[in-house]
Amino acid sequence: MAKLGDICRFQSGGTPSKNISSYYGGNIPWITTIALNGSTITENDAIAWITPTAISDTAAKIVPAQSILVGTRVGIGKVAINTIPISTNQDILALIDIDEKIWNKKYLIYAISAKKAYLNSVARGATIKGIKKEILENLEIKKISLLKQQKISDTLDKINNLYFIREQQLSKLDQLVKSRLVGKKTSLQMEVAA
Repeated sequence: MAKLGDICRFQSGGTPSKNISSYYGGNIPWITTIALNGSTITENDAIAWITPTAISDTAAKIVPAQSILVGTRVGIGKVAINTIPISTNQDILALIDIDEKIWNKKYLIYAISAKKAYLNSVARGATIKGIKKEILENLEIKKISLLKQQKISDTLDKINNLYFIREQQLSKLDQLVKSRLVGKKTSLQMEVAA
């Protein structure tokens, strides 16, 4: 087992004041935990676009591309990988400087996701619950060979894709059944009215 704090470095984010117009309307995508989807984040997931001034004057920072993002407050345990440099709010910790000769990032995402219930159970707070960085630092990840990590993440990717396809099929079937029931109901109403 390895502690997450020994695998990477953590970087927090921040929210530039909405009252200062020079912080917004820039070219830096800024996200909240809403964007954490278990997969990848692109510029299309930006909640807002901030300026270099917002980065220099506030707690907001640039997160390097290919970092793992973890929700620590609203959306505790939600994860994703950013495909481009971005900035995040304070409810997200970025896991950076991961040695990819030792760790597969998709494997780490699945390992963190598997501990979501635990992370929520240790969350504290009166109105909005959250976890401290120390909780993530001490989170234990099973250390296995890079090849096994890759096989596990590939298998879980296939399972997730099958699940998504089945959900779409069930949704279409549900729509078909409803449309047929509506059609039968209408023809029965016409018969009764005649």
